[in-house]
Amino acid sequence: MNLKFEKLQSLLRHSVRYALAAIAVFSATALHAGKVDLPKEDLHNLNKVMASADLYQRDKTAFIDSLKEVFRRMPESDPEARSRLALRISQTYLPMRADSALTYSEMALRLAEKSGSGLAVFNSHIARINALSTAGIFTRAVKEFNEVESYVADREMKISYWLAGRKLYGYMSSYVEGDKQFFREYTTLFNELDDSLINNLPSNDQTRTFYVAERLVQQGKNVEARKMLESLCNSLPEESNLYGMAAFQLGLACRNEGDPTGYASYLAKAAISDIKGCVKDGYALPALADWLYQQGELSDAFKYINFALEDAMDGNVRMRTVSIAALLPVIDEAYKEKINASRDELMIYFLLVTFLFIVSVVLVVILLRMIKRSRHNTRKLAQTANLQETYIGHFIGLCSTYANRLDSLQKLVTRKISAGQSEELMRLIKTGKFADDQNEEFYKIFDSAFLDIFPDFIDQINRLLKPIERIELPNPHELTPELRIYGFVRLGVDESTRIAQILNYSVSTVYSYRNRMRNKALDREGFDAAVMNIGKNLSVPGAI
Repeated sequence: MNLKFEKLQSLLRHSVRYALAAIAVFSATALHAGKVDLPKEDLHNLNKVMASADLYQRDKTAFIDSLKEVFRRMPESDPEARSRLALRISQTYLPMRADSALTYSEMALRLAEKSGSGLAVFNSHIARINALSTAGIFTRAVKEFNEVESYVADREMKISYWLAGRKLYGYMSSYVEGDKQFFREYTTLFNELDDSLINNLPSNDQTRTFYVAERLVQQGKNVEARKMLESLCNSLPEESNLYGMAAFQLGLACRNEGDPTGYASYLAKAAISDIKGCVKDGYALPALADWLYQQGELSDAFKYINFALEDAMDGNVRMRTVSIAALLPVIDEAYKEKINASRDELMIYFLLVTFLFIVSVVLVVILLRMIKRSRHNTRKLAQTANLQETYIGHFIGLCSTYANRLDSLQKLVTRKISAGQSEELMRLIKTGKFADDQNEEFYKIFDSAFLDIFPDFIDQINRLLKPIERIELPNPHELTPELRIYGFVRLGVDESTRIAQILNYSVSTVYSYRNRMRNKALDREGFDAAVMNIGKNLSVPGAI
């Protein structure tokens, strides 16, 4: 556990360096801003489509609801027809909401097995694999992909099988891009499936045309690829998912040819296609936000990355949520820096608060990931999807809280400086009130997250205490300082000095609280070890 905490400290040190590097990059790009022309018309169109995103979502939801209504009215005596409709609902849900797509693919599979149709069973398995891949549940997706091969009987089924595998290993290779061994392994499998599709799809098939063009882009044959992709885009409706993917590849071809404006233009077109088609796992909008950030266009970058994150969370696309969340603090930092760059005094305090914000966010995310891994090892996190939504909710709540506090602080500092009350401002800062407020907010978020993961923690602690010393919380959603300290002990953070650093307590306070709890214990010497084992041998209600 000491090794894990050392890794945590190392990550925090790297996060500080990363924040400072981000500021340096922002300063450098600000000096060169204006050298690259922005595709203003395309960005304007993208902004209009983003403003109408709810309408596209509402229309598609209404269409799915109509299919679901038909499904509810279908007679149960025809399971094969019901399976086909459930499969269609799953496929319609897939780009928009992965968990709903998975639910209906499982429903389609049950009905297909009841009907006895081998083709229906195969198609339902393929739909499940696609939904699992999009949701980022790769282990189950790979297992089912390997098992379903035995169902493949003809060329059409092979094509469906290869398409599902290509999607799966494409997601997996993107997820492990930093790991050379796994990236090479998954990319090899992806290319093998890609070759099978290119060799077996009809020559006039639009999907095959896209795969060939994508391969040409990867090989650096950008002129030939652009001709194919432009022809493909001209023949497809803008809201088509294939249009969006083709526009994205056109952007990559432009970038490879040294045309950054064309790159951004096609990214905007691809993002428009994703929004109109309610595609929640698109690459285009995050890539465009990153490019705009590099150009110093921080307002649009901030807007686009937040929109992309909300879309990925709404669609339950875990892999895309993680990758977007990694970009968000960097763009957010640079955006706030630009707003406050004109005031030296405010800049200093702004950087301090931003530093605390970044460290706090990184700490919360890493702690939650540590909790997740620990719960996996003890089989107390069988329902991973629901808990990940909880983690993200706490993360976004923390981001929102700090953003609001930073905005209030900015207004206060601006008001005080404008009024010539700088000495009063310094006195207010020295009181430590802001830090205390941030600590209290961190405690609340930690308590809420910890009790979500260990709902029986208080009961388990009480079993280790003498009957007369058992604890009752005044507020069931908030831990006492003693329980909060032993919450970190349960997470493996055992050293009092480190607990004091994280919770902003004095070391003597932590020692005092721990001794007090040991004195209340049935077994004083074995109390800490018993706390660290809480929950390790218990099963989760409803776990599979």
